[in-house]
Amino acid sequence: MENTKISKRIRFGRVSYLTLAVIFAVCTIIQIFIAGLAIFVNPVNWTKHFIFVHLFGFNTPLFMLVMAFVGRMPRWAYWQILGLLVCIFSMYFTANSRGALPWAGAAHPVIATLLFILSLTIVTKTWHLLYKKSSESGK
Repeated sequence: MENTKISKRIRFGRVSYLTLAVIFAVCTIIQIFIAGLAIFVNPVNWTKHFIFVHLFGFNTPLFMLVMAFVGRMPRWAYWQILGLLVCIFSMYFTANSRGALPWAGAAHPVIATLLFILSLTIVTKTWHLLYKKSSESGK
């Protein structure tokens, strides 16, 4: 059985994990928006699209992994981080495989959509983990 009272370290880890998950979801939407700017407004925005992903792409999920350990997150959190990393790797693969597999580039926006849905799932599940149980214990 799980204790209803968690330590400050675990709480810090879980809140940090949630914060990083929200940042990742927001950055994913910004990245999709920048891609839209590059397609519909000005191709110069492809440079911004390329640079922005390096700011949050692999870094945020790795920090999330550290905070998952600190916060003693449930097993589903680790699987979802793995899902993020697989999607990100797939994004790099589809963006850079035009020569060998030209059709793979068409999967790039589909994977971006899946990445956003996964990031929203992580935010929702973590929110419920943090605040659903604490509100139930207050009843």
